[in-house]
Parts: sequence; structure tokens; C-alpha cells
Amino acid sequence: MRGMADVKVEQTSTGAILRLTAKDPGQVEEVQRMAEKMQRCMSGSGTPRQGQPSSPGADER
Repeated sequence: MRGMADVKVEQTSTGAILRLTAKDPGQVEEVQRMAEKMQRCMSGSGTPRQGQPSSPGADER
């Protein structure tokens, strides 16, 4: 994601809000996909897609 989006973190009383803003209108969909992956990772509710490891680092063994 380096260079693809501006990232801002806003502290709240219950945690934080992470805002990703695509730098180029042509990259909006890619930034949205990355945000969805982050959401699944953080919630633990996502099921891995075909070809993706079920846990971070699983493919590094």
C-alpha cells in the first residue's frame, strides 16, 4: 500500500478510526480491497480465499 493511499488515524474514546484515502482515483478499488482485507484480519471473521494462508505467516513455514 506504500504510496498508494494516505493513512490517517483518529483516536476515539473506544479505540481508533483508520482512514485510507486513495491518492489516485484509479486506485480506489485497490485501496478498498486492502481495507476489506484488513477488516477481515482484525475481526477474525474472514475465511481465507483460495491460495491464501489461513493465518498470517502460515506461508512462511
